[in-house]
Amino acid sequence: MPPSLPVSRSLSTMSETAVYEPERSIFLRLEEFAEDAETRLGRANGNTYQRRPGLENVHDGQLMVRLKKKRYIIIDYGYQPNSHDFEIAKTVPHIGIPNGAGQSICSTKECPRIGVPVLLYDSEPNEPMSLYLRGGMCFSCQRNLNEKRRTQRKRKSDAPPAREARMGGDGGEIPSMGPASGNASQYKYNNQVVELNPEAVVINGAVHGTRTRGPDYRCHEISSDLLRIISELSQETLSLMQHSSGATGVAPTADSVNYCYDQAFLSASRATFLLAQWKASWDEVAGENFDSRVLDEAAVAQGFSNYPPGIANSAALDGGTMQLLMMPGDTMHSNEHENEPSTEV
Repeated sequence: MPPSLPVSRSLSTMSETAVYEPERSIFLRLEEFAEDAETRLGRANGNTYQRRPGLENVHDGQLMVRLKKKRYIIIDYGYQPNSHDFEIAKTVPHIGIPNGAGQSICSTKECPRIGVPVLLYDSEPNEPMSLYLRGGMCFSCQRNLNEKRRTQRKRKSDAPPAREARMGGDGGEIPSMGPASGNASQYKYNNQVVELNPEAVVINGAVHGTRTRGPDYRCHEISSDLLRIISELSQETLSLMQHSSGATGVAPTADSVNYCYDQAFLSASRATFLLAQWKASWDEVAGENFDSRVLDEAAVAQGFSNYPPGIANSAALDGGTMQLLMMPGDTMHSNEHENEPSTEV
């Protein structure tokens, strides 16, 4: 069973002996709660003041909640709106009745309390609806969930900063590789922290010495460059292996091995990028050929087989193709009525 309404330094409550008395109207006059907002609610975001106590395992009563930018709301989990209240809510922007208000049960498993309150007052009605009104939870469960999220955010902010992912791009930077020190599995990409395998290699965009596919750079041109780069990769990798083992007769050093490695890795990155570009270009060409073949077949089926392919495609699009794309039953139904006399007046 979820715990009852939490009491903390940011939550002000009424006397423990107070008894819940439902509001008589959904419309509150400003003077009824102005003093509560000014002296009891407090100014900090997240502060709450309980104006009417709740009923154990039924609802959380009526509360004032301080939101951001000095905004505050008054919500009542025990109020059940009537038809007159709905009419008031249509004309008064500060009042709101979400779906299920006063009736829907909290979405938390095994919680019996009301999960959707009535909005009695919103100091900034043009702002988005508060999570307390659209979350589907009673105030207690929603508050507990908010605290868990706040704790998780704090833990993330206390953790070591995420590394910026080092990508291969037009600037000629060699893509990052291998495990890094610290929190190596977290990278910041497009302002989002993503989890990557510590051994992950990321290629983002055209690597230095390559280009993306386009109208004048398609499968044929890409394949020529790809084969050339793969040949270079083979030679550079062989040179790296021989030099690092001392087979060339020159003693390897860290700098010389790193240089050979960087050259081989850059070629591998180029080859990987161009291979992906070749496949994407091939898919595009295959799609275009498929569309052209479908149109040619449609033209032949409609009697345009004597036209050149380009003209046949255009002729098919003038109307024959649409009939061909109908379901067989629809085509037969259309043909059956072609020769019938018109019944229009």
